[in-house]
Amino acid sequence: MVISKRTKLSFCQLLDLIGRDQISILLEKHDVFAEYINLENIKGALLGVADDKISCLISEVVITKKALRDRKTSTATAFDERWEDFESCLMLDGYRVERNRIIKIEPFIESSEPIEDDLAKELRRTNLPSSEEIIDLIKRSAEEFRKPAPDYYNGCLTYSRVALETLCKELAIQRGLIVSDNDTKVWGNSIRFLKEYAFFDKKEEDAITSIYTFISPGAHKPLGFTDKEFARFGMNLAISVSYYAAKKFNG
Repeated sequence: MVISKRTKLSFCQLLDLIGRDQISILLEKHDVFAEYINLENIKGALLGVADDKISCLISEVVITKKALRDRKTSTATAFDERWEDFESCLMLDGYRVERNRIIKIEPFIESSEPIEDDLAKELRRTNLPSSEEIIDLIKRSAEEFRKPAPDYYNGCLTYSRVALETLCKELAIQRGLIVSDNDTKVWGNSIRFLKEYAFFDKKEEDAITSIYTFISPGAHKPLGFTDKEFARFGMNLAISVSYYAAKKFNG
């Protein structure tokens, strides 16, 4: 199981609620070493441990959630709040907690890093003026996703969509498009320009514009999806398309 730094940090915050003795036993049981049992050392240990070890550790915590929640070392409310954040972070990484087990939301190829981290690397390689702004928009999308219902839905998709729009605009500007400050059609103009100048072909243009429309306000949620599932799905579509465009730009 490959999880993001964000999920590991959320897991650290959850562990911090269950008591030092319990944390010490859990870490030792899964061969994770922390010199002292405090939040900073737990963070250092989990950020540096191999994926298989943290996967086993997380699986045990998920399986024993009820026992850990019932411990008197923290209030149930605090535990529930941290658990909800941890579940949201797992979901962003492509996993869901179901019947005390972690399952993949959909089949995917395990890579060394989550797609969000891969996108950040590709964006920095582009040296585009707005690369850090785009990375920040993706982070803000993830932050919106982690908010309690129903606040996450629109914010998550809005930041993802703006990130994709900003990237395509920057790519078009690099190829000579002139954009005015009051241009209300910057998305359409940028995509058309990139097609006309052979950065995207017709199939790529159609795919990207369809995804943009799919996650725009007023789009209908597909049957069978919860709001949270659709928000995550739309965010991942925007990240994947942005990664594709940045990767293509970098050659």
